[in-house]
Amino acid sequence: MTRGTDAVMQVAAAVIVAGGRVLVQTRPSGAHYEGYWEFPGGKTEAGESPADCAVRECSEELGVEVRAERELRIVRWSYPARTVDVTFVECRLADATCTPRPLDGQRIRWADARDLETLRFLPANAEVLADLVARLSSS
Repeated sequence: MTRGTDAVMQVAAAVIVAGGRVLVQTRPSGAHYEGYWEFPGGKTEAGESPADCAVRECSEELGVEVRAERELRIVRWSYPARTVDVTFVECRLADATCTPRPLDGQRIRWADARDLETLRFLPANAEVLADLVARLSSS
């Protein structure tokens, strides 16, 4: 599907859950929606699966190795500048003792259910956030 002459952008987002919390980060300075919260991730490269993209982006953005476990949801969202298909991939840290580091100037934090309800996230994240709040609240 296209919007104007632009193809729909394919994006993967890593939903890293550990200890009843999920790792989130802010959009970097100068990006669209600067300062909004999101899950680590980015555009998929040619021939790359969403799971592989999520793993790569976590290494590039956070300096951590993750294992992709399963796709949670695919959301199509139309922003003013483009339409994206975001594949949310649940991931686990490959080594529970490693500490994610913000390598792209973003802020990061481990968020609990209450945080997920109060932080300002990108609009495309709404359905996944609702699922995570319910899941984290019940655990």
